Amino acid sequence: MRRFTFCLALFLAGFFPSSARAQSNKVQEFVLDNGLKVLLLESHKSPSVTFQVWYRVGSRNEEDGKSGLSHFLEHMLFKGTDKTGPEEYARIIAKNGGRSNAFTSSDHTVYFATMSREKIGLAIELEADRMTNARL
Repeated sequence: MRRFTFCLALFLAGFFPSSARAQSNKVQEFVLDNGLKVLLLESHKSPSVTFQVWYRVGSRNEEDGKSGLSHFLEHMLFKGTDKTGPEEYARIIAKNGGRSNAFTSSDHTVYFATMSREKIGLAIELEADRMTNARL
């Protein structure tokens, strides 16, 4: 199984990379026994929290003639698990006042959710279920 990077970040007001750069000296890094890397950027100035999962896989990992597989898999992971139905992940996040999305680049595939800090445990639980029990 590929090692991947798991990022948990708290930004000033949602997902703003400039905020992360401005406070980069406060990033805490933890590496779990299984190789999972957790990054934490904490700010108590905002009620919003952004939770991100970064995988070190993207279009650069695709074979010639099989382009688009990384992006296709990104979309397939929104098709549900035994606990959540198709597209239900996004509906649950939205119902709880948040938003979620994903993107694929040449080097990474990223899934994220932004919501109130009181509800971030829900996003982490849903993401863990999706990444271990996705219906493909």
